[in-house]
Amino acid sequence: MPTEVDTAHISANAKPGGLLFFSSLLTSAPMDASFGPEHRLHSNRDYGRAFNRQQKAAGRWLVVLLRPRGRPGEPPGAARLGVMISAKTADTAVRRHQLKRWMREVFRLRLKTALAGHDAVVLFRANPPADARADLERELMTLVPKALAATPQPERRGPRRGAPPAKRTART
Repeated sequence: MPTEVDTAHISANAKPGGLLFFSSLLTSAPMDASFGPEHRLHSNRDYGRAFNRQQKAAGRWLVVLLRPRGRPGEPPGAARLGVMISAKTADTAVRRHQLKRWMREVFRLRLKTALAGHDAVVLFRANPPADARADLERELMTLVPKALAATPQPERRGPRRGAPPAKRTART
């Protein structure tokens, strides 16, 4: 009894639409379709860095912020993605999670290698219609090259806008 699976025999005898056909497709073509922790922005600090000095492009429904990672001369690290959508933009949690899943899928399948060495944040400006998944993907794919071509904004120094002025003490 053979212990290894003969994939050539299975794919030759498999009929399209059958279980053996799909399993042979999965085993014969290795594909990196993961979205592991190394591809996500995790902390407030990660998001803050992306907001602090970013390359930005805005569309009808999305704003894309990119920030290069690493030091010049080092090999680029994995691209990381963060998706932000407020409860004001999409009022149900189900819809917010659906939009996040759509963005992660586009990133995982089409942008992971193109954005190597960058942190990307996708902000939703408005809630797109329920049938606008293709339009949303098209908008993201047009905004990413625009953001990559944009000049980075200078890093902000000093107090935030709207922060109270620092207290001064009198010296004698």
